[in-house]
Amino acid sequence: MDGPLLKKNDLRLAAGLLVLILLLFAARGLYFRGSGARVIVSQNGSTLREYPLNGFADDVITNPETGGTNRLHISGGKVWVTDASCPDKICEHYGKICQDGEVIVCLPNRLIITVAE
Repeated sequence: MDGPLLKKNDLRLAAGLLVLILLLFAARGLYFRGSGARVIVSQNGSTLREYPLNGFADDVITNPETGGTNRLHISGGKVWVTDASCPDKICEHYGKICQDGEVIVCLPNRLIITVAE
């Protein structure tokens, strides 16, 4: 074979497709953040509470079995855990979530926080 496997036009096409894909993901994120997305809080497999993602909430969820607590905060179209009684605090380090299907999990307190459309 003579010459490179990929030519300049092939690389331009690949770069263009990559940019298009990134723009579509960004547009999807803006759409879901402004829509009727909700936050579902479940514990031990049962739904405890639901909140609108575009609302405001500052709530403490307690697990009656473990006595553990998680402080949930919703503001600006995002949800996050601001404080947890678990020893590892992994749920606090998830950061803010806002996309459909994103989750925050606290295994010691058996808590799952999900963003759903």
